[in-house]
This record gives sequence, structure tokens and C-alpha cells, in this order.
Amino acid sequence: MFYVLFTTILILVVATAVAAARFFDPAVARILGRTLGQDLAEAWRKYVFFAVVVSGISGGVRQWSLQQYLPPVPGKGSTQLPLSGERWMLELFQAFISTLMSIAWVVLLFFLCAMLAYAIMRAVEFRREEAAQRRHEAD
Repeated sequence: MFYVLFTTILILVVATAVAAARFFDPAVARILGRTLGQDLAEAWRKYVFFAVVVSGISGGVRQWSLQQYLPPVPGKGSTQLPLSGERWMLELFQAFISTLMSIAWVVLLFFLCAMLAYAIMRAVEFRREEAAQRRHEAD
């Protein structure tokens, strides 16, 4: 029964991570296209997609939580919890929520970095325009 639970959680987590990565993919592509240019944007978009999926899977499959359903190691005082329907629902819900939380942190970090890059680019463009305007006025 443990193997079925683990496989079900893994399928749920992978599906959730891929769906979330696809949801954010158009926004990531636009941001990267604006900040990096189209040449580099495609490669970085694939990397961000991969990072979102991997972080979602690693956050959603909580192996330390699933260990409570394994038989106890001889000589240790731990006990094996039974896998009831309620526990199944709780574990699946927790895996889903943990996946989304992990993805939210990665996406938040990406968008904060993108916002910082955009602000720097705008400041550089503004200074170039001012310098060009001063040169034009001096002529």
C-alpha cells in the first residue's frame, strides 16, 4: 500500500508542477525576452521551466513524512501508522499544497530578480537618453 501512495503522490506532484510551470511560462517568456533579448530568452525560459518543475517535485514529495508508513526498524521505538482513507486524503492534499508553496517561492524569486533587472535597464536607458539630449543641446 505504501508504494501505491508514493506513486500517487509522485504523479500528483509532477502533474501539479508541470501545470504551474506551463501557467507561468508565457509571462516568463515575455519578461526574459524584454530583459535578455530573444537570443538568450528561449534558453533561460527552458531553464526556469525546469527549475519550477524540480522545485515543485522536491517540495511536494516529503519523504520524511512518508517514512511513518514504513515498518519500524528493528531496535527502534517507532511505530507504523496504518494507511486509512483519511490519511490518503491528507497526504495527497499536503503534497499538493507543498508543491504549490515550493513553486510560489521560486516564481517569487524569479519575478523579484526580473523586476530588479527591469529597473536597472530603465535607469540605464534613462541616463543614455539624458546624455544624448545633453549632447544634442550642446551642438
